Amino acid sequence: MRLAAFDMDGTLLSGRLVFALARGLGVEDKVKSIQDGSLPGHEKTKQIAALFAVVSKKEVESAVESIPLAKNCEQAIAALQAQGFKTGIISDSYTAAAGVVARRLNMDFVAANDLEFEGGVATGRVKMPMGWEKIGCKCHLSVCKRFHLEKYAAEFGIGIKDTVAVGDTRSDICMVRRAGTGIAFMPKDGDIARATPNVVRTPDMMQVVTCTLRRI
Repeated sequence: MRLAAFDMDGTLLSGRLVFALARGLGVEDKVKSIQDGSLPGHEKTKQIAALFAVVSKKEVESAVESIPLAKNCEQAIAALQAQGFKTGIISDSYTAAAGVVARRLNMDFVAANDLEFEGGVATGRVKMPMGWEKIGCKCHLSVCKRFHLEKYAAEFGIGIKDTVAVGDTRSDICMVRRAGTGIAFMPKDGDIARATPNVVRTPDMMQVVTCTLRRI
């Protein structure tokens, strides 16, 4: 048995949830300003969640459904599952959205931030699983992807050498470096591209499968 963990925004999806939500509220510039700032990742997550205080859970689900999956995404995940892989999402997005994608792809696990809802409407508060503080990871993200990669590998009884991690930005570096096979998919910055020798620059998720199966 093996495990493949995927980032969601910009990896499984050809777009990013926070910007889909922000466009509807007219707060794109505020989200971008927070993301480009110097605060630790988990503090950015808190500030961005506060901007979504009026969003309904249904709107979050509709927003993620409006973002196309990466080319051949469904076929690629099915191909890995046919090879005995447990598959899942490790994202610093929201479980309300990641769960929609995971269900569509019949995935086995999800790690993401819990945007808090009351009466079906977001409160602006968010519960962050973090994990970096437990393992000394320097990512300081709201979701330490290395921690959750290790966590799910242990839960499924899979050695870390039998894991694959796929991401597209520097927030994915800690899990991409930790996995037995780390893959940068359509890298959005030089840091993630330099974090692994396995770089896929063709926007086709089946190329991730090809890269993975060459190494098992």
